[in-house]
Amino acid sequence: MRKSRFDNRPDGYLDAGEACARLGVKRDTLYTYASRGELRRVAFGRASFYAADDVERLAARAAARRGHAAVAVGAMRWGEPVLDSAICRADDRGLFYRGHDAAGLARRGASFEEVVGLLWRPGPGDGGPVAIRAEAPRGPGARAAGPAVGRFVRALPEVAARDPGRSGVGEAADVARGAALLGAFGGLLAGCGGREGEGLAAALARGFGAPAGASAALDAALVLLADHELNASTFAARIAASAGADLYACVGAALYVVTGARHGASCDRIEALLETLPARGLGRELARRMARGDAVVGFGHPLYPRGDPRSAPLLEHARPLGRSARAAKALALVDALASLSGLGPSVDYALVALAAALGLPPGRATALFALARTAGWVAHAFEQRAQGGLLRPRARYVGPAPVGA
Repeated sequence: MRKSRFDNRPDGYLDAGEACARLGVKRDTLYTYASRGELRRVAFGRASFYAADDVERLAARAAARRGHAAVAVGAMRWGEPVLDSAICRADDRGLFYRGHDAAGLARRGASFEEVVGLLWRPGPGDGGPVAIRAEAPRGPGARAAGPAVGRFVRALPEVAARDPGRSGVGEAADVARGAALLGAFGGLLAGCGGREGEGLAAALARGFGAPAGASAALDAALVLLADHELNASTFAARIAASAGADLYACVGAALYVVTGARHGASCDRIEALLETLPARGLGRELARRMARGDAVVGFGHPLYPRGDPRSAPLLEHARPLGRSARAAKALALVDALASLSGLGPSVDYALVALAAALGLPPGRATALFALARTAGWVAHAFEQRAQGGLLRPRARYVGPAPVGA
C-alpha cells in the first residue's frame, strides 16, 4: 500500500501514521487520546497532525512498564524535561524569564541589556542591566567570507584572548566575559563599534543603516529570542559547561549546533520558501501548494497550541516598517495562512518578516537569532556550573551481540 506523506505539516507535528507508529497504537486509540485532551491535534490542509512532544510523552509513559532504560531513551527525545532550571519556562501559558513574561517585557520596551541582567544575575532587583558595547573582532576569522555565525565561531579565539575577566573567577568576571561575547558578536554583525552609552540594538540599527524605529524593533527581537529553555544548542552549551569548558567554548559548542537546519537555520528555510512564492495571487498559490503537499515552514509550534507568544510583538514592529516588496510578501503570507489553516507564525517566521521589514539581506535573521540566544547560552552555562555534575547520558546498546561473550 502506498503511504501518503504530507510535507506541509506545521513544525513539531507528526501525521496520524507517524504518531500511531511511534505509540504502537491504532488510529482509534490515537483519536481517543486527542478527544481526552492528552494529544494536541491541528488541521492543516486536508489532514490532521499531532504534537510531537505530546506523542513522546505518551510513548515515554507507556515505556515505563518496560523498565528504566526505555524511559531514559524516550526522555532524550524531544519534549521531555531532563534538567531542573530556574531560567526560563515555555509552555501553553507563554514564555517567561525567571517568572517575567517575555512578550510583556518586549512590549514594555525593556532593553536587551535589562533582560541579560535578569537572566545572568537573578536576585533582588533582578540584577540590573548588563553594559554591552559592540566591538567587532578584527582578526582573519571575522573578516572571512561566509555567514556571520561561522565567522564569529572562527573569531572566538580572538575574543577569548582579550578576556576581560583576566582569567578571574566569580560573578563579576563571568558577567564581563559574557558581555564581551555579546559585544563582539554584535559588533561583527553590525560591522561597527558601539558608541558611549549606546545599547546593542542601537549599534545594530546604526550599522545596518536601518530606518527609524529599527532600534526598538531590534531590542524586541533580542529580548524575545534571548532564551527558550533546553533546546538543542542550549543543551550543548550546558554539556560543555558540565565538562568544565570555559565560557567561550560553551558558546562555541552552541553556535555549531545552531547552524543545523532543524534549529537556527530554520530562518534560512523560511527565506528560501518566500523566494519561491509569487507576490500576486499569494493566497491561491498557497492553497494549491498545501493541496499537493508542498512544504510551508515556519507556522505552528508544539509548545504553543494557541500561537507562539513571541511572534505577535515582532510582527507589530514589522508591519509599520515593512514597505519593501519582500516584507509585504512575508506579512501577506501570515494573513493568508491564518485564513487557510488557522495557524500562526513561529518566532522564526516573525523574525524573518522583521528582518525583511528592516531591509536586511537574507541570512541576517539567523545571525540575529544566534546573537540573542547567546545571552541564554551564557545563563545556562552559569547555572550548570552552579548545579555541578557532568551531563553524561548512557547509550542503550542495540547492535550485534559481542563476539566471544
